[in-house]
Amino acid sequence: MTVKVTEKNFQQEVTEAKLPVLLEFYAVWCGKCAMMADVVSEFAREQEGRIKVCQTDLDREADLAARFGVEKVPTFVSFYEGKAKGAVVGIVSKDALKQLF
Repeated sequence: MTVKVTEKNFQQEVTEAKLPVLLEFYAVWCGKCAMMADVVSEFAREQEGRIKVCQTDLDREADLAARFGVEKVPTFVSFYEGKAKGAVVGIVSKDALKQLF
């Protein structure tokens, strides 16, 4: 299961999360994002209870994307104890997502 993150709930869902967080910045028009949907869903299922997986719509949350320097989608940012630790951009494997942690 993934959690939708907005500017309003970012602090609660990401900064204050008790688990490490993977935040995907995506866009509904993005073909690469659509290609990553199954990978992200599978990753979320496999990591349930260990890593919280969240998603943010780049077009609706442009200020949030700008805060983390997101210019391309999909961009995946890992957070640990509320702080951004790493990022990958584009079509990546589940292993590449795991390596962010």
